[in-house]
Order: sequence, then C-alpha cells, then structure tokens
Amino acid sequence: MSRTVSIFYHASIVAVSFVCGVICFHIIGGANAEPFILFIEPRLADGDRQSIFRLILPVAVSVAIVLLLATHSVLKVLVRVTVAMRATFFGFSSVFLLQKLEAFWLYTIWWFPFQLIYCILLLVLCNLLVPAWSKRKIGKKMNGRTILLNFIAFFIIIVAEFIVISYVLK
Repeated sequence: MSRTVSIFYHASIVAVSFVCGVICFHIIGGANAEPFILFIEPRLADGDRQSIFRLILPVAVSVAIVLLLATHSVLKVLVRVTVAMRATFFGFSSVFLLQKLEAFWLYTIWWFPFQLIYCILLLVLCNLLVPAWSKRKIGKKMNGRTILLNFIAFFIIIVAEFIVISYVLK
C-alpha cells in the first residue's frame, strides 16, 4: 500500500507541475516566453541540438541541485521542489514546441519522452536520498549500488538522447 501511495504522490508531482507549466506559458504568452525558454534550453531552437555540453548541462545541474539539497537536513524538503520546477519547465517548453507546427516530430520523438524520463529518474533519485513515506531515517546509510544504478540510467538516457538528436532527427 505504501508503494502505491508513493507512486501516486510522485506521479502527481510531475503531472501537476507539467500542467502548471502549460498554464504559465499561456499566461505569459509565446512571444514573451521564447527568450526565457531559449536561454534555459537553446536546443529547442532550430540549431545547436548536437552539442554534448548542451545535452549534459541541464541534467547535471538538476542532479547537482538535488544532491546538494539532500545533504542538508534543513533543505531536504526542497528536494522534490527541484523536480517540480523541472517538470514545470518541461510543460512550459512543451507548449512552445507544439505551437511551432513544424516541431511536432521534434516534440514527439525527442523532447517529450526524454524529459519525462529525466523527471522520473530525478524523482527516483529524490526518493533514494530523501524517502517520502518510509521508516528509514534520512541520513542513514543506504546501499550505494542503487544510487549507482540510477546514475547509470541517467548515462544511458543521455547517450540515447544524443543518438536520437544526432542521427534520427537529422
């Protein structure tokens, strides 16, 4: 029962944050949102999708923030807020891509699946570092193999995204 509640809780974080991003985009408007979106994620413009630095930077920053917040007992409540902010930007930029009619396949093949997987992997990392409803105390030693597997999954998804961007979307 506890796992079902936890899965529903984490799915709700992603879904509500995604919808909030969509609503924010409609409030701000496409013309005003485009410079902000392209500043944070320039790969959404027509060029510069092949840069490996641009591929790793957003994921690395999100993971670093989660790791930083999880190490401090006062800031541990903000760990899932990081994932919520990433999911909000995911929704925000998804509307931007869908508004550009020629970017539908870009959104379908590249942006939506990979950003959703990144949000899920970040939530798994959050749950490993700061458990939601668990009897395990925060800061207690845990199996390092599980966290290593999470980082291996991040690496595999980054490589898959690079392959999709470089070879499939050309």
